[in-house]
Amino acid sequence: MQNRKKTSRFSQKILDLFKSIIDFIYPPICIVCGKESDLQPFLCKDCLDSIPLFDDTPDSIRYHEDHPANSVKALYYFDENLQKLIHQIKYRDAPYMAEFLGKVLGEHYKDHKIARSQALIPVPLHSTRKRERTYNQSACLARGIAKAWEVEICSKSLKRGRYTNTQTKLNKKERQENMRGAFVLKHEEKLPDRVCIIDDVFTTGATCMEIARTLRGAGVKEINILCLATPFHEEKTKKLRIKR
Repeated sequence: MQNRKKTSRFSQKILDLFKSIIDFIYPPICIVCGKESDLQPFLCKDCLDSIPLFDDTPDSIRYHEDHPANSVKALYYFDENLQKLIHQIKYRDAPYMAEFLGKVLGEHYKDHKIARSQALIPVPLHSTRKRERTYNQSACLARGIAKAWEVEICSKSLKRGRYTNTQTKLNKKERQENMRGAFVLKHEEKLPDRVCIIDDVFTTGATCMEIARTLRGAGVKEINILCLATPFHEEKTKKLRIKR
């Protein structure tokens, strides 16, 4: 047993030395600014700190007068820096970026009431889209949050009952129609009373709200929504410029 521990420590030292040599020859570069990164191999502290903090309920919640969510929060404004990161996460096979940002998200809201949720429910991808990306970015965010909150992830309780067109070019009404009835809950699984839906960007909120309606219909008592970012809105953008 003692020899095994010594071997393990020796192997770790070799790996650390090898990593140091690689980092010296090929220093990690921040994908946002292109400079050497000092926070994560893909991101420097200055670029993370430069993303405008939102930390509020997205303005687009007003489009959902009958929404069933108890609280909705987004941490950041969806600016150019965050757009670069999310593009890497979605289309450049970088789930580790999502998990890191999820941890940042979770740590920020660790003392908020939504952290008392008993389970995290990542927005599910349709099986076709998941095969294309190989992973679900919302589930990766949830893994980071789960580490901060010490809460379980229910990633298989909910599924997309049908394939939906991309929301990117749809207006708010078209998004709501596109998502209507899109999600199905597995009846054999009993969800806890308090859950938190996790997504990357809260735009019109059509996806998260449709999930919330599905969960409410299944008897979930408290439904929170937590997203990494929300787009700029004219009025708050003006206030942000004045502050800066």
